[in-house]
Amino acid sequence: MQLTDRAELQRAAIAAFVDVVESTTLLPEDRLARLPGVLDSLAVAVRDITYEFDERDYPDDPGEDYPATYQVVGRRFPTLGYYNVPVSITQEIGESKMGVGDGIDDIVDILLDLKGVLWRFKNTSVDDALWELKQSFQGHWGWHLRELQLYLHVLASGVEEAPD
Repeated sequence: MQLTDRAELQRAAIAAFVDVVESTTLLPEDRLARLPGVLDSLAVAVRDITYEFDERDYPDDPGEDYPATYQVVGRRFPTLGYYNVPVSITQEIGESKMGVGDGIDDIVDILLDLKGVLWRFKNTSVDDALWELKQSFQGHWGWHLRELQLYLHVLASGVEEAPD
């Protein structure tokens, strides 16, 4: 399985995120300091995904235990918690209800989806991995990524309200 330069950059961005989350040697404050950078790299990596649809029927990735992963990630990012998110982005302008985001859940959802992509890079095909990366970004973890980026920005800046 041959990776293009672009696919290798995408795979490397995923691996860097996984490493920041799963490293057993980073202190919580160092892990938190590195998190915005690896999230930014992920956002750039998924911008231009190209692949040819692979029609072969592959098994699903083995997945991981969400509750156990949530507990581990919670210990690794002890200062993250809940935050506000609008329920509607393009409708109900100025009147959207607010939902609740969870920084730990965001990291876990991104992590588990991306570990599935890494599994595909190793066990299926590059095209299958890139297809999964694009689909899972658009339909799931991309939301978590963007909401988490804003949450981390507010925490780092200390500015609670958006500028006028």
